[in-house]
Amino acid sequence: MKRLIFAACLSVAALLSLAAASPESGSPEAPQGLYSPFPAVESLTLHMRLAGLAKVSAPQIIEGFLVLSAAGPHRYVGAAFAHEGFASVHSFRRNARGVFVLAYQIPLKRSEPLAYRLVIDGVWTWDPANPQRLIDPSLGLAVSLAAIPYISDLHLGVYEILDPRDGRTANFIFRAAPGELVTVSGDFDNWDPFIHEMSETAPGVYELSLPLTPGTHLYGFVYRGSLVPDPLNVSKASNREGKIVSVLAVGR
Repeated sequence: MKRLIFAACLSVAALLSLAAASPESGSPEAPQGLYSPFPAVESLTLHMRLAGLAKVSAPQIIEGFLVLSAAGPHRYVGAAFAHEGFASVHSFRRNARGVFVLAYQIPLKRSEPLAYRLVIDGVWTWDPANPQRLIDPSLGLAVSLAAIPYISDLHLGVYEILDPRDGRTANFIFRAAPGELVTVSGDFDNWDPFIHEMSETAPGVYELSLPLTPGTHLYGFVYRGSLVPDPLNVSKASNREGKIVSVLAVGR
């Protein structure tokens, strides 16, 4: 029995050692310890697609990610994008089939194609798997182009309510039926349900930009006589009347 337990322990240790070993262990961004080939990918479906990719293909769009691939006897493959000023190189990972793959999250509110270049073992080049390319006039070099879908930022926990330019102007957006009267009410206007009326900028889309003082504010939207929390804000609390409202922290 002791021999069986000892053998089992050795087997587990061997498996952990194999899991920690990886052809990417020499790359600059290789994780330490147990190896996860795609640590930034949370979707199981996307993870399986990346792991199962058996051959190089043109850029693909999968679940909001741009998927690039490369193959060959390379030690390192990365990609840099024009909208980032080519300042960051995003490392590919080599899957069990020997294909280098990269899942790059598509930027929000962008409809133009993504221009990028690859870095293969220290050499900058266009993507040989992508026939779409042009000469960047600012670089005088060929860049690859990948068409992407427009992805709105009007999603819970994604939309930035505060304007990043000053950190204190709240850009409120509320979607409802067209032709309604919608207002913003909060502790910044003593919960007045009329003073801050929103403008209908598109059918059923109501907007209002409002500068706020530093501090933590409670607010909500007055819609059809009811105070409702902001659907785009994950932070919520109860006001003095016990109603659920949204919370917005404004820095100094």
